[in-house]
Amino acid sequence: MEGDKVNAVTMSPLIPTPMYPQPETPFSFVAAANMPVNPIAWLVEGYIEEDAIAVMYGAPGKGKSFLALDVSCCIASKTQFHGRHVKPGAVFYIAGEGHNGLARRLRAWAQLNQQEMPELLFISEAAAELSSSTSAASVAQAVQQLADATGETPVLIVIDTLARNFGGDENSATDMGQFVRNADTLRRRWNATVLIVHHSGKDGDRGARGSSALKGAADAEYEVNRGNEDKLIRLIPRKMKDAEEPEPLAFELVGVPIQDDSGNPIMGAALKSAEYTMPEPDTERLGKKQKAALDVLERLHNEIAERLASQGREDHPVNVTTKQWKQSCEEEGVPRQRFHDAKNTLVERGKIRIDGPHVYLVRPDWNPIGTPDRTDSANSTKNGQSGQEPDNIRTATGQNTQPEKQGRE
Repeated sequence: MEGDKVNAVTMSPLIPTPMYPQPETPFSFVAAANMPVNPIAWLVEGYIEEDAIAVMYGAPGKGKSFLALDVSCCIASKTQFHGRHVKPGAVFYIAGEGHNGLARRLRAWAQLNQQEMPELLFISEAAAELSSSTSAASVAQAVQQLADATGETPVLIVIDTLARNFGGDENSATDMGQFVRNADTLRRRWNATVLIVHHSGKDGDRGARGSSALKGAADAEYEVNRGNEDKLIRLIPRKMKDAEEPEPLAFELVGVPIQDDSGNPIMGAALKSAEYTMPEPDTERLGKKQKAALDVLERLHNEIAERLASQGREDHPVNVTTKQWKQSCEEEGVPRQRFHDAKNTLVERGKIRIDGPHVYLVRPDWNPIGTPDRTDSANSTKNGQSGQEPDNIRTATGQNTQPEKQGRE
């Protein structure tokens, strides 16, 4: 008998495991012939599907956070998104920074659209490290608590921006893959859409920054840019996995007079629909060296702006020294004398502004709606938008869009 016990213990690992899943296994298959073909369920008609992962990317200051907040407000308030039907429901906005700016943008949106403040839009009080499963679980718990309290199932979760809610290396496929898995877990829990606001790379033509794992996981991807000449913010589809790509959209960023909680008049900003036109290739009218010098300055500006945002210093001026710009241009093959010629031409054409040792990109101005007050100057250092991106609506960037004497009209 003892020998039989020894043999049984010795031989038991050799017994093959079953080839087929047991009834309690959660993983299963369905016959392909029985799979239904359902109509597309739109969260935003023609643009964003329900139960999907969507990415909206662009360079700093191009308006992507304005668009993400506009979409969120429309869904949370049962308002059409610029003439397009939405599925109303609760929206959870994971904001990395700029809560004061967000509050002004929300109030400006309500004022411009003649709506009450959206009651089903919830803004996080801090960023979340969504490359961490533990942090993602805490986010899910907070969302569920509000869902239980309001009786409203989340239909949209916005992550703005990926950089401030990441916590890992964006270029790492492993870290980005973990972020995507956690975002997908949030999506599956409520069949909600997750909209990820992200920065474009140094070469904007190559799409969103970081590992391509994000692009591969996205059901829809949109580029957001802003024309230097016509000032329009454009939403351009770059990927639509299971539907036809929609037409691009255009918006005008307008100033909206609002009041703070003390009753003081200040300026907010919101989006207004505009007719879409192809952006004017204004830089093509520049010479080769002039365009190269402007591209280098754009890159330096974006790098500094993103670094400041990652440190929570989004209201700090984006200062690029002329010396730094010149050195970078020489490294890119722009000769010293050609650099000085390019610099002078860019100043004459209003593309840049020299202020002491610093050089600034000249951003397009915005048009206020209603009666302007003392806070509507594009050069004000106390008021204006101070939201999630270093855009020209934020008035503390240190980059005047016009000379001071033209700031007030």
